[in-house]
Amino acid sequence: MKIRFLGILFIGILATSAFHSSDEKAEEIVTIRISKSYFEDFRNFQKEVSKLNDLVEITHPPDSIQLLQNQIITTRLAYKRIEYLFDYLQTNYNYLYINGPPLPKFTTESGDIIEPNGLQTLEELLFSEEAFEQLDYVKKLADELDNAVEFISKSHLYTRFSDRRIFEALRSGAVRVFTLGLTGFDTPGSGNAIPEALVSMQTMENAFLHFEDMLHPTVENKFLKIKKLFHDAQQFLEENNDFDGFDRMVFLKQFINPLYENLLDFQILNNIEIDQFNIHAQNYRSRNLFDENFLSTDYYSEFSFLPLNDTAIIKLGKMLFFDPILSKDIKMSCATCHDPQKAFTDGLPKSKASIPGQFTQRNSPTLIDAGYSSRFFWDMRDYNLERQVAHVVNNSLEFNIQFSEITERLKQSSEYVQMFNGIYSGVAKKTIYRRSISNAIAAYVNTLKSFDSEFDKYVRNEIDDYPADAIRGFNLFMGKAACGTCHFAPVFNGSVPPFYTDSESEVLGITLGLDTINPQIDPDPGRIENGLKREKLVHFKNSFKTVSVRNIQLTAPYMHNGLFTTLEDVMEFYDRGGGVGMGLEIENQTLSDAALNLSKSEKADIITFLNTLTDTTGLTNIDINLPKFENRPEWNSRTIQNY
Repeated sequence: MKIRFLGILFIGILATSAFHSSDEKAEEIVTIRISKSYFEDFRNFQKEVSKLNDLVEITHPPDSIQLLQNQIITTRLAYKRIEYLFDYLQTNYNYLYINGPPLPKFTTESGDIIEPNGLQTLEELLFSEEAFEQLDYVKKLADELDNAVEFISKSHLYTRFSDRRIFEALRSGAVRVFTLGLTGFDTPGSGNAIPEALVSMQTMENAFLHFEDMLHPTVENKFLKIKKLFHDAQQFLEENNDFDGFDRMVFLKQFINPLYENLLDFQILNNIEIDQFNIHAQNYRSRNLFDENFLSTDYYSEFSFLPLNDTAIIKLGKMLFFDPILSKDIKMSCATCHDPQKAFTDGLPKSKASIPGQFTQRNSPTLIDAGYSSRFFWDMRDYNLERQVAHVVNNSLEFNIQFSEITERLKQSSEYVQMFNGIYSGVAKKTIYRRSISNAIAAYVNTLKSFDSEFDKYVRNEIDDYPADAIRGFNLFMGKAACGTCHFAPVFNGSVPPFYTDSESEVLGITLGLDTINPQIDPDPGRIENGLKREKLVHFKNSFKTVSVRNIQLTAPYMHNGLFTTLEDVMEFYDRGGGVGMGLEIENQTLSDAALNLSKSEKADIITFLNTLTDTTGLTNIDINLPKFENRPEWNSRTIQNY
């Protein structure tokens, strides 16, 4: 009855809007039609959720599991008919209550923990061996989902859509299908990824087709091209429905990237605004998932002291990055642990400390593409690229110095003073101090981007030749091997698509080396001890940031402890199901403990693909002269060759 009332009320609102004036603009009619269609699909999704909840209450094993499995599949397909708009409009609510991953969810605003819930949790549970024993838990989850959908329907269904928001949702929907759908991220239990992708594409096409009634005369050919892309993509999904064998490279190059680009062209040609409505890291002016500007680092550095894209700030930051004047004994620079020749790592399991014979707590990760993230350090202890500088400066095992001392040193160089004054004069009372130093270094680090690899050029159609084994490896990475469910495209790090606003950490059960006979878990507590009180939670124990695998060919040894010396060791670890798969008891491991059963050749193909992600173009030529100190000649013998 509630649903029927909402439907009558909504249709009444639409009717009032539709007849408000005789000269109503065509685009308003189109958005009203899409809104009406969306409402009907939402109502159907709500009905299927209620069916699931009712079915849980009235059925009993053993027949109930098959019935419930069928119903969760039907319910999820109904969800896929609203997802492209629902997730765009209600991103946080969707993540927390409707279709977030089957893990505890941490709310950054309040610090609350929400236990696993929603469609993914139900789907994974109902297709698990524990389904019979967990029916009471299934009932609880189904009831919570029913209540969550009922709650959101009371306000969400009256949202008005602009054509700009619809196009942002459509383009994000294409990204979602590829990065979360076809990787299996969204269907951890049933493996129903391809049928769900098909429904998503059908729904997005249906929404797009409404725009036929408001075409600018010059846009008809573009409209027909997009219509054909949607149609052909669906046909490809129908004809290639084997998850492990699905050619994701073909789907990316022939359908996803062309759709993403052509939908933008349609917006421009049809005079639909392209300035972003929703604030996301995804840059809606970009044309390809693997363009360097597909994600905007400006989103992640929004609260920087000064914008990080200023050339003068970058130049100053580069000098500071390579200058050992920042360390206590004037022997270490940032480049000591982040060597450009090693993709800004140091090639050691754990970095050398400022104290002879000692080492830092963890492996030195690459700084390339570090700017495409909302959290920093292995334990994710900081939210800001600037503020991470302070952790290095103050650490007794690293620079072991205070900013006040660095400031007094830099003031003794007329060249440094001139550069700082030229940038920061008038911005703050002081031009050389903690914030300006950190801002400059962050600006340089933010320029370290890596989107010109052999792989990137191939998927952007800039080159025609690409190794067949690398294509197989990419398809495995994004499919059977499940690498792409944690290392999300395009950065292949933990920034979560399609909006890339959050960064993930994972509990992999990292061991002390690859000892398959008597494995021992690495004792590093990880994120639970990162100093943030709100994150001192059990499920963050042994949890570490998901870093990018770009340039992985150059960044050995691997993991936070640096104890996997080869990619072959890494692949073996994952293939065995992480620490739990190797026999350890780790209750909060987020990596599936199921063996991947990859063949030797499949592992080799994945490694070949990973090697094609290598790109340090323009990043290794360090052509700078360190500033002189007029009254401290002994400091002028320092050199940038400290890495």
